[in-house]
Amino acid sequence: MSKKSLAKSASDDLEDFLDLSPPAPWMSPVTGEVLLDALHETIQTYVIADDCYVTAMVLWITHTYSFRQFHYSPLLLINAPERACGKSVALELIARLAHRSFETANITVAALFRIIHLYGPTVLIDEADTFLESNPEMAGILNKGYEHRGVVVRVETIGDRLQPVPYRVFGPKAIAGIAMERRLADATLSRCVRVQMRRKVQGETVQRLRSADRGLFATLRSQIHRFVADQQQSLREGHTDMPSELSDREQDNWEPLFAVARCAGPRWLAKAREAALSIKGSTEEPQSMSNNLLADIREVLASYRDRYISSAKLLELLFKDSEMGWDSYNRGFPLTARQLAKNLSSYGIRSKTVRMRDASTPKGYEVREFEEVFKRYLGVPSASVDARKEGTVPAAPAVAVAQASSTPIARSAPVPYEFPDVDF
Repeated sequence: MSKKSLAKSASDDLEDFLDLSPPAPWMSPVTGEVLLDALHETIQTYVIADDCYVTAMVLWITHTYSFRQFHYSPLLLINAPERACGKSVALELIARLAHRSFETANITVAALFRIIHLYGPTVLIDEADTFLESNPEMAGILNKGYEHRGVVVRVETIGDRLQPVPYRVFGPKAIAGIAMERRLADATLSRCVRVQMRRKVQGETVQRLRSADRGLFATLRSQIHRFVADQQQSLREGHTDMPSELSDREQDNWEPLFAVARCAGPRWLAKAREAALSIKGSTEEPQSMSNNLLADIREVLASYRDRYISSAKLLELLFKDSEMGWDSYNRGFPLTARQLAKNLSSYGIRSKTVRMRDASTPKGYEVREFEEVFKRYLGVPSASVDARKEGTVPAAPAVAVAQASSTPIARSAPVPYEFPDVDF
């Protein structure tokens, strides 16, 4: 066989593997709420995961059919604390439902970005905990492929000249691995919507995916095609009414999923909000020591009214509540004024000579300098139980689920992509 024929055969095999001829779109209009409910039930049939994670998977799978409508396509991170938690089953389930799934656990960077550029698949990487360690350049593909303008540039031989060639790497990608929060760089982790898997306990049962009816998945994929085709204008408008509890990057991650949920109606938009806030709460990284100190200072200064506070007085307030731990910070000994100053200096708050009401001039801080730092580095303070009991602070649920509106909300900027080249 000639090289040309061999190349043609390899290309045909790859296109067959990527399933570039998906099932025909469903013949009649699809109700979004019914479709997403069916996807949710299907996922729960085969994997053990909390409802918030199943909801995230449903919305992410649907977004793979319309990802070009958005500025961002979040990475789906299927994480597990150890083996036998069902992460590979979850990834296989996504492969059966997502648009143009391309599964891999061993591929070169050069091959991957060319496949993404040519075919725009949903890339699924299993055993990512070992795969990414042996392919450090892969993180660049994941990070660049998060944003619609994401490209990698390589020098190629074109004719008799070397020329830089850009390859588009934007598109949906899911990775599965063990303890990925310790293995992924912060830049990659921040681009993820996380799904935490767990082992089943006695009494929990799931069906085996290998014996599943393939016709079910073909039907669901066909219905997703139709739903996305009918909702393309609404999806293109995106969704800007995001929960304020989410950071800017988290809002970018969830915005495509919220747009899908909104198209399915108020109940699913409410589910998306609840899932986003639940996942944020369960996967948030522990605060640094400096950040904990800052949060405790905000608490003790809440009732302090003077313009200045001495270092000694601030330490005294911190030591009053032994549960804060600052009275035994140094192996049983209290936090020192020098340590306090060092930690606060990283936020731009510096110790200086201050004049107190009694005319003394100790080292200390101007209280108003803390205000901007509190706003910038700490979240909204939670009301204390005592304050609620006294009626001075209105009670609020731990996770607020806003009343969802089915009215599309326009993006602040248009998305420069047309509808994806899916065969409807």
